[in-house]
Amino acid sequence: MKFTRIHLALVAATSMTHGVVMADTSDSDVGTIGVQGKATAGGGYMVQEESAKGRSTITKEALDKQTATGNAIDKLKYTPGLNISSEDNTGLSGFRFTMRGMNSDQVGMSVDGMPINDSGNYALYSNLLGDPENIDQIFVTQGSSEADGPHIGSSGGNIGIVTIRPTKETGAFVKQVVGSNATRKTFARLNTGEVNGLSNWLSASHTEGQMWRGSGAVRADKVEWNSFFDAGNGNTANLILKYHEQDNNSYSQLTKAQFQQYGRKYDPYPATPAVGANGKVSSYYDLAQNPFQTFTAVLNTQYKLSDNLSLSVIPYYYYGNGSGVGSSAYALNSGSNKGGVFDLGNLPTQAQYNADGSATTGVYYRPSRTQTWRPGITTKLNWDLGDHSLQFGYWYERARQSQTQPFIALKNNGKPSDTWPDGNSVVDANGNTVQGRDRYTVTPAQKVWTQDTWYINSDWTLIAGIAYMNVERDGTNHGSLTEQPGKASQTYNKLLPNAGLKYQLDERDQLFYSLSRNMRIPQNYVLYDKGVGSLDSKPELSWNQELGWRYTGEDSTLAATLFYMQFKNRQLTSLDSNGDSADINAGTVINKGLELEWSGKLLHNFNYYTSYTYTSSKQQDDLTVYSAGKPIVLPTSGKQFANVPTNMLAANIGYDDGRFYGTFGGKFTSKLYGDLTNDEAISARTIFNLGAGIYLPVDKKVVKDATLRLNVDNLFDKKYLDGVYTTKTNSASYSGFRDGDPAYIVGLDRTVTVSLEANF
Repeated sequence: MKFTRIHLALVAATSMTHGVVMADTSDSDVGTIGVQGKATAGGGYMVQEESAKGRSTITKEALDKQTATGNAIDKLKYTPGLNISSEDNTGLSGFRFTMRGMNSDQVGMSVDGMPINDSGNYALYSNLLGDPENIDQIFVTQGSSEADGPHIGSSGGNIGIVTIRPTKETGAFVKQVVGSNATRKTFARLNTGEVNGLSNWLSASHTEGQMWRGSGAVRADKVEWNSFFDAGNGNTANLILKYHEQDNNSYSQLTKAQFQQYGRKYDPYPATPAVGANGKVSSYYDLAQNPFQTFTAVLNTQYKLSDNLSLSVIPYYYYGNGSGVGSSAYALNSGSNKGGVFDLGNLPTQAQYNADGSATTGVYYRPSRTQTWRPGITTKLNWDLGDHSLQFGYWYERARQSQTQPFIALKNNGKPSDTWPDGNSVVDANGNTVQGRDRYTVTPAQKVWTQDTWYINSDWTLIAGIAYMNVERDGTNHGSLTEQPGKASQTYNKLLPNAGLKYQLDERDQLFYSLSRNMRIPQNYVLYDKGVGSLDSKPELSWNQELGWRYTGEDSTLAATLFYMQFKNRQLTSLDSNGDSADINAGTVINKGLELEWSGKLLHNFNYYTSYTYTSSKQQDDLTVYSAGKPIVLPTSGKQFANVPTNMLAANIGYDDGRFYGTFGGKFTSKLYGDLTNDEAISARTIFNLGAGIYLPVDKKVVKDATLRLNVDNLFDKKYLDGVYTTKTNSASYSGFRDGDPAYIVGLDRTVTVSLEANF
């Protein structure tokens, strides 16, 4: 733990508070701080939605009753449309998901209006999700995107996290969690109370645990600050700062054959250094490191210009620094300079290294480091004309991303001499840091839009808008051991219309239809890939349509949505030989299906929630690949897209009488394929989870309330593979070509967490 960085975050939080003026209090589909709909009696898993599109919301009640260490994505496991795979129960490691057949890197995600998908490859990481104790709600728009969404990598849909506001009263909240695999979490939040319209809270947490499979541990520290200022007359501001620092070992993934032969606890990352034929360390679990630090700041401001005119300005900033890498050691010697960029004459030859009798010389820890600097701003002008509500908006962001691979020496025991690649790296004879990759990408992105919400009468509402998006990719390759320096750039732009229609049949029934056009820009790797036509890769385009019905009664709420999504130039993210992300153009793909949600209350303090999802994700074209320069056509037309289950059914029964509560839930997920040719699939599974709690009697003079909670995930200890980590085009051989074995995330074993929390 580097406390100096946390101190800097605290200082920044304190100093920036004094400059806060006016923040957004209006509803927003990018999830600034607005709340749409009313809570239902289904245990917090569903609210009464009002938008003219498919949307699901999970509230703090349900968030608190799930596993105490789970992150925001983990807590969406019962939400329709989503199939989530997580690597452990601490909430600190990796995860993947699909939503209506879209991969997680095709779904936009925002925290209080700030986009958090990686600016280069659109991946989502747990270190940007914040402490779940500070989340008020999470909403999901499963398919139809929003005009004001600040995303360049979203094929449709959005997940938004809304942070809790500071309270007007002074107080404190503390929580201690213990669980399986030596999991420990300590969390504390202090509310300053309101003074002259300004209220704040500061939180800090420490989480750690042993890896449930393989050797190693995960550790993270978080500090978050939230200031809310109400200047009166509708002028408000909300400043939210988050700092996260982790020092984790990375999980391995298994092929289906490895899982079947060795079981779920098998780890190909060796617990002791493996030595190759040359006597050098070749692989070791402690080389699979994932250290990372992030700092984010977002200021949601709302200015009431007149009775019918308001201005929202949301500046944000993201900084990230860290790396992720597998368990292999990398050789480096005087003969390694294939790119001609470095002078490695200061290093011994491979033969000299092999003859020196040491297992750690000539081989190095080589992290794949990424640094990101990402400022942006969203501005919206809302004009209320009575029957019409107009919005004019502009979003701009300029992301800069440096991706390098320095070489760091190993200690005698095979561990890296430093896991943070800020120094101690190998330099060449001229003093230049030797790099296995050295790329710098600048991505200016902007969107301008206008949207009209027409309240035709008390029953009919029509929404229509159009956005224009322009994105540039400007890449500089500084040269590496294998690449010559060079530059490349590409520009993408498109008009993106959207429309929605809502009809209120009566006080209980509502119908809606939505249509939207979306564009996903190719990843930044296309600027550097050597493949033919890589730089000319086309953006993924999609048309998303939804038709839905909502029913709200006294004791139950029901939602049903039909969806149809047509993709052109569907991009599939895989990994290249260097472990970097790479896009595959899968042509035209059509996703269609049905989502159902139903929640309500029963007799004797019981409640229920259930969801069902049917997804058909069919490829429309055969895929052409190249082997030894020859084209090979793979039979992918008509096949289900990889990592997309056809059927999912979730259900949860809850009980809460104000003294005790309990939840029992489960989810069925049908089989899914690991490759585009559907030659390999993993089995269907049904996983059950249990939760229980006691609201403890307390002395109200000191402790306002206290709760003891128990959660058991995978109650019956099901052994299963949970989702695709690396998708292959074909795992069987076609014309002598085989792409290899898909890699899968291993489903978690039974895990138990116990937490004690109190408000003061």
